[in-house]
Amino acid sequence: SSSSSSSSSSSSSSSSSSSSSSSSSSSSSSDSDSSSDDDSVVGTTKKRVKIKRAKPKKPAKLKVRGTTKRKYRRKSSTDDFVVAPAPPKEKPLTDEEVRKILGEDSTAFGANNNSWVRRSSRQPSKSQLDAPGVKDLLDKLRNNDSDMVVLKLKKYLNDSDIAPIVMDATLDALEENTNCQALYIQNFNKAMRDDQMMHLLRVLQTPKNRTWCINIGETYNVSHKTWTKFAKGLKHTNVTHMYASEHTITPKIKDRFRDVIRENRSKHRLHIDPNNLDVIVQCTHCWWNPINAGVLQPYIRNSSYYHILFEKETLGLKGTTDGKNIDKI
Repeated sequence: SSSSSSSSSSSSSSSSSSSSSSSSSSSSSSDSDSSSDDDSVVGTTKKRVKIKRAKPKKPAKLKVRGTTKRKYRRKSSTDDFVVAPAPPKEKPLTDEEVRKILGEDSTAFGANNNSWVRRSSRQPSKSQLDAPGVKDLLDKLRNNDSDMVVLKLKKYLNDSDIAPIVMDATLDALEENTNCQALYIQNFNKAMRDDQMMHLLRVLQTPKNRTWCINIGETYNVSHKTWTKFAKGLKHTNVTHMYASEHTITPKIKDRFRDVIRENRSKHRLHIDPNNLDVIVQCTHCWWNPINAGVLQPYIRNSSYYHILFEKETLGLKGTTDGKNIDKI
């Protein structure tokens, strides 16, 4: 029995060795086959390439004044609101509406005035309008008093430093007047400025105004530009004789004045009418006084004004003019 068991074990061992040898041979043969297969497909099969997907980049950061902000900001919640439309523009006030608001024409001077001049509503010197001389002057101008035919403002406004508001009131009243022929408005430096000069020009240009003689000397606070405008606008007036201080205007403006007033002498006959001699003889201190007109000499010799022919200052040959300024008619 022991011999049989040993023989069986040897047979089993031989069988196992044969199986192992067979398995090793089969594995070697399979390896050789696989290697031969790999060698046969080299260069014919496509290799799989792995594609790496790029990761999304973070938004770039924008540096502003030392702080870090993202390039794409989050939309503000206020963007959802609807912006209200702009309010409509207001129309500018008309002259009539402004006059109604300011009420200067009725409250400042107590009269209805169709010509409106815009001035500041602040008038600290308004109390000067209550002076007796000012009230008397304004009343006589509006009522065409006979004393206004030859008006010398110094007689009523004896203070040369009056405020512009007084001159404005005077010019407003003069605009209503229809009998003033000669106006002496000289030596009011504080009251006579650019605005008042242009106001005076408008008064002289009104059709009903009869002023043909004017003395506006010693007026220092008027600009060269305003003097030029006054000289140009004078051709639309009845002024035929005047005087302005040579040291306040340029020679060119003076020549312009004299050329214009000479042309104006053909517009009317008040300055050479013998029936108007009582007014003419009072029009002195001009560049050329109207009493020098040749057509008036026979009438003057036969009148009570004969002595005037021997008064050089009255004739304008001394003081206000010189030989080269003498005109002839």
